[in-house]
Order: sequence, then C-alpha cells, then structure tokens
Amino acid sequence: MPKRVKSTILDKISYALLAVALGIVAVAQGLIHNPDQDCYFLIDTGRYIMSHGALPDTAYWLIKPDVPTVIQQWLCDVANYLAYAAGGYIGIVILGIIFNLIMLACLFVFCSEMIGSKQVGLNAAIYCWILLGQFASTRPYAITIAVSLLELTLLKRFFSREKHTAKETFAFLGCIAAIFVFQANWQASNLLYPILWILCYVPVFKAKRFRIDLYALAAIATGIVFSVISPLGIRGPMFLTYARGSLQVFKQIEVLPPDFPSIYTLMQVMVVALFIYTIVKRKLTSAQFFMTAGCFLMSCIYMRCCWTLVIPMGMLLANLKFTERSHKMMRWTYVVAGCLGVFQILNHNLENNNDTAMMLASVPGPDEVTLYTDFNSGSYFLVDGYKIYYDARPELYNKLIAGDKAFIDEAYASWSGNIDYDEFIENYGFDWFAVTAGAPMEDYLSSNEAYEFVFENQKDEIVIYKKK
Repeated sequence: MPKRVKSTILDKISYALLAVALGIVAVAQGLIHNPDQDCYFLIDTGRYIMSHGALPDTAYWLIKPDVPTVIQQWLCDVANYLAYAAGGYIGIVILGIIFNLIMLACLFVFCSEMIGSKQVGLNAAIYCWILLGQFASTRPYAITIAVSLLELTLLKRFFSREKHTAKETFAFLGCIAAIFVFQANWQASNLLYPILWILCYVPVFKAKRFRIDLYALAAIATGIVFSVISPLGIRGPMFLTYARGSLQVFKQIEVLPPDFPSIYTLMQVMVVALFIYTIVKRKLTSAQFFMTAGCFLMSCIYMRCCWTLVIPMGMLLANLKFTERSHKMMRWTYVVAGCLGVFQILNHNLENNNDTAMMLASVPGPDEVTLYTDFNSGSYFLVDGYKIYYDARPELYNKLIAGDKAFIDEAYASWSGNIDYDEFIENYGFDWFAVTAGAPMEDYLSSNEAYEFVFENQKDEIVIYKKK
C-alpha cells in the first residue's frame, strides 16, 4: 500500500511539473515568434475591417492607387487587431501563446484518438508540439493545424464504423460543413487541406476488395458547398488558383523544399520507419496509406506542408506496443524542455535590442515621406499608417488578383536588380528607402552619393536610406 501511495504522489508531481514546463515552453515560443513579419499586415487589415465593417476591395496600403485585392484570412486579421488594440504587442504575444496552446490541446485529442491511449497520446502530442514550435505565432497557420487535427479525429471516429444512422450522418456532415465555413473565413488559401483529409477515406481496400466510400464523397460535396459561405464567396476556395506561381517568383522559403538535413528530415525518417513497420506487421489501412503517402509527398515539395508529418506519425504510432509505465516516466523528460524554455526566454531578452522599433522611429511620419519597401520590409510599416511599395504578399499583386493594376513583374525587377533604378525612383518619387540588407537596391543606394545611410536593423536585416 505505501508503495502505491508514493507512486500516486509522484504521478501528481510529474503532472504538475509537466504543466509548468509546458507553460514555460509556450511563453518562450510566444516571445520568440511574435510579432512576426506578417503580423503587422494582419493587424492593419484587421483594423480596416473593424473600422469599415467590410473587407477592403483595393490594396489601400500601397503607394499605387486602386489595386484590386482579396483578403483571404480576414477572421485571423480581426483576431490580431483585437489583441493589438487590447494590449499592443504584448497582446499579440499573449494571442500567440493562446494559439499555441490550442494547437497542443488539439494534438492531444488527435494523438489520443489515433493511438487509443491518453497516456501515450499526451507524450506523442507534446513531442509533435515541440517539433511544430515555429508555428507558435498569430499567423493563421496554428489554428488551421488545430482545425485539421480536429477534423481528422472526427473522420477517424466516423469511418471506424461502416454503418451509420441518419442522425449520426447528419451530425457528421454538419461538423464537416462547420469546418469548411470556418476555414473559408480563417484562411481560405488552405481550404485544400480539409478536402485532402476526406479524400484519404474515399478509396477503401479491405479483404482484397476495393470500394468507394459514399459517406466520404458526401462529406467532400458538403464541404465544397459550404466553403463559399464567407464575404469572399467563390473567391475563397479559388484563392490558390489566383495566387499560383507568385510565391515561387520571389523564392519564398515556405514554398520551397525543406532544407536537408533539418528537423523535418528527422520527422520524415520517423514517418518512413513507422510506415515500413506497419506494413511488415500487416496493420496498414487504406486511409493510413493515403494519408502517409500524401503528407510525405507534400513535405518533400513545400516546407509549409511539413507540419502534416505529425498526422501519419500520430496515426501509425497506434501500431506500436507501449507500456503505460514507460510513458509516465517520459513525462519527466519534458521538465527538461521547460528548463530549455527558460534559457530561450533569457536569450530572447538579451537579444531583444528593439531594432524594429528604432527602425520605425528613424523614418519621418507617413505624410512626410514617399517610402520604398520591398519583400522583407514592407509589412513593418503598415501598422503606423505608411503607404508602401509592396510587401511579402506578391500573390496580391499579380494579374489574376490585381488585374490591369498588377505590378509583380516590376516589383521583382526592383528586388532582383533588373531595372533602371534612376528611372524607377524618379517615376515614383521615392525619397526614403527600407531595403533588405545585401539586396541589389541596397548596393545601388550605398554606392550612390545622392543617398544617405540612416539606420540598419540588424535583427530583421533591413537598412534605411534617404535622399540627401
């Protein structure tokens, strides 16, 4: 008896320390990743939406007037603005922590359902959560991941049975409709995700027989119908087709293959190992096969899709045998993660040199300058009301969205140096410049006596120049 009581006390202590450790890690990730570059754009457009009660039809933040636009993540914009209005950038950090903890909770629900054990599911969820640390920002991706995990949990529970009552089917399709409506308003550019998860359940291979699951087809049809319920209408689910090719032009890291080796390489190796083990044990289901193959392929093509590797990890871990005792012991290892989180916070405070704030302070007010910005610098100036040349959303400035006002080719030419800078600057009347350090524009300004160096933001690698 005494031994059993002692074990229970240690168990409770481990849970308490685990909660503290996870809290520290969540705070550390919130401080490190917020506000990120895109956050300034989200705050500014959220402010516009709240002030006007509608989405902007034109890119009001640009020097070029009347450029048509599509704001596909408007609900996330509003959330960011409300957090900023309530607490400034501290409010943004808190919102990032909240988003991160929501993602952890959904990972726990998903892993527990897939593995069939809350004890093992908790460890798997925490492990995956730490791997997904870079998504701990107020960008829409954290909640998109959370919603995907909840949808996958729903799909697993529904398709684990072959027969369903009318009530169960209606409730299932209702949940699918709600997921698509939310995604269409939260981040319409990722509406493809909820469709892909359902597609994995359409083909069924069982006992050497193949069939099409009609429930899955009904779910896809329901999702497609409800994905147009947003202020964007049909433009929401069509957004990816409008944006195609734009991000590749600027070689944006999110749409490039992940670095090798990297933390994503480790995740890919783990998924392959679990996949092979499951095949050897003859426990692989058709849904697991398509989910694993699809997520692995996406992770090889686009870095922004590497988070999907946690899905086959969670699904395939169910085929391994675990002992509850070993996973109770593993909880103590996450206390180490909490200690590392403390060092991250201390390091963040030491490196927090307020470069971004000083950069903004070095430029005169919005009404006093004609400011050139590029891919990396544009977003930082939006919250303070500056009109900018362009920013890190090149997809909004291509012909499919901006029409005759499109200027993505000119923007890329100024970014890459394939332009007559004298003529370009004279046409727009630029007298202040926020340029990426080492970019061709920075080389031009630094070597031209007509321009004067003002400030270097080493943290964000942005240099400020002005006309003499």
